[in-house]
Amino acid sequence: MRNMIKKLTCIMLVAGLVFTGVSSDVIHAAKKAAIKNKKVTMSVGEKKKIVIKNKNKKAVYKYVSSSKAKASVSKNGVIKAKKAGKVNITVKEIYKKKTTKLGKVKVTVNPKEETAPQQTVSPSATPVPQPDVTEQPKATQNPVETAVPEDEMEPIAQYLGDENYESYPVPDGFDAKIAENEGTMVDITYDSTVIKDGAVVQRKAKVALPKGYTEDKKYPVVYLCHGIGGNEGSLPADNVQNVIWNSIANGDAEEMIAVFPSCCANEANGQGTNPFFSVEHYKGYNNFLNDLQECLMPYINENYSTLTGREYTAIGGFSMGGRVTLHLGFALQDTFRYVGAFCPAPGIFDFTDNGVTDTGLFTKETFTLQDKYMDDTLVMIVKGGNDSVVKQFPMEYHEALKENGVPHIFYEVPGGGHDGGVYKPGMYNFFMRIFHKKA
Repeated sequence: MRNMIKKLTCIMLVAGLVFTGVSSDVIHAAKKAAIKNKKVTMSVGEKKKIVIKNKNKKAVYKYVSSSKAKASVSKNGVIKAKKAGKVNITVKEIYKKKTTKLGKVKVTVNPKEETAPQQTVSPSATPVPQPDVTEQPKATQNPVETAVPEDEMEPIAQYLGDENYESYPVPDGFDAKIAENEGTMVDITYDSTVIKDGAVVQRKAKVALPKGYTEDKKYPVVYLCHGIGGNEGSLPADNVQNVIWNSIANGDAEEMIAVFPSCCANEANGQGTNPFFSVEHYKGYNNFLNDLQECLMPYINENYSTLTGREYTAIGGFSMGGRVTLHLGFALQDTFRYVGAFCPAPGIFDFTDNGVTDTGLFTKETFTLQDKYMDDTLVMIVKGGNDSVVKQFPMEYHEALKENGVPHIFYEVPGGGHDGGVYKPGMYNFFMRIFHKKA
C-alpha cells in the first residue's frame, strides 16, 4: 500500500511539472506579438498607425515599406499615404539580438477625395498627393547639408582612456551660469502612443539649444536621462545645460542639441501609482525605450534641425538614468554611437536591492556590442568611490564589459558619492568625446 502511494505521489509530481511547463509555454505563445491590422485602406495624405498587440516592451519594432513613394512608415509605425497604389509594409520584432518577422501589412492607397471646388484639370490627370495641413513645418525642410559618412568621423579609440581619475579633469566653473555661453531652453510637449494601449498621451521634455542655434545648420543630439523620481526638469535644475554650453564655449565639445526627457514612461509619469522601489515602478523606465524610439526621437527630428544617424546621436544619464542609458545604448546599437552612464542604478543584470528582486535587462554574456560596433561605440561608466546608493553595481557593469572585450572608459572618483560632484564632471568629459569629425 505504501509503495502504491509513493508511486501515485511521484506520478502527480511529474504530471504537475509537465503541466506547469506546458501551460507556461502556452501562456508565452499566447502573448507573442502580432499585427492587429494586417489590411489598411487609406487615401492620399492620410495617416494611420500599425497596431501590434501583445507588444514586448523590451523589444524593438522595425517597419519597412515596399514603396516609400506610395506609402512611407515612421519608426513608430505610422503610415503616411503619398500616392495611389498598393504597398506591403514588413514588420519585424528585435529582442535580445533575435529578429522575428511578424508579417506584412497590406496597404491600399486610394486617390485623395476632393471636396473643394476643382481647378481646371484634365479628368484623366493623375491625382497629386496633397500636403497634410495638420503637420507642422519641419525645421529641417531645406537644410544645409553638413552630414558626413560615418567613416569620416573620428575613431572612437582615440577618445578612450585609463581608469585613473586624474586623467579626467574639468575646468574651473565648468557648470557655472555664464551668460555669454548660454543657449536657449525650450519646453516641449509631444504625443506618446506607448503609455496606454489605444490612447495618445501627452508627455513633456526640455530641449537645450546651443548658442546661435539656426535652422540653416544641422546639429547632433544627446538625450540625457534623470534619476529615479525625477522628471524632465531634474537635470536642468542641477545646471547640466550649463555643463554643455560651457564645454562648447571652451572649445572642448561640438555644438549639440540636448534633450531632457521624462524617463519613466507610465501613466503616472513616474509618480503616484506604484511604490517608489518596486518592479512596477522600474517597468516605466524600461518602457522609455519605446517612448524615445517611437515618439520622442521622431518629434525632435521633425521639429529641430538635427543630424540623424548613430554617429550623430548620443545618450547619457545619472543613477536610474544611467541604467536607462545602458539599457537603450546596448539594445539600440544602430541608434547610439555614444553611451555615457554616471553612477548607474541596478537592473542591467539580475539584482536584489532596496527590497526589490528582479531579472535583469541583459545577462552578463549578452551585455556586449555587435562585432561591427565593437570598436565604433564610445561607452563610458563613472562611479563614486563612496556611493552608498548604487553600491557595487557600476563596477559589475564595468567588469562584464571587460570580460566581454568591449572597449570602454571606466573610472572611480575617490571619496565621491551619488551626486553632481561625480556625475557632472563625468558628463563634461563625455561631451568632450562625442560627435567629432575628422579634420
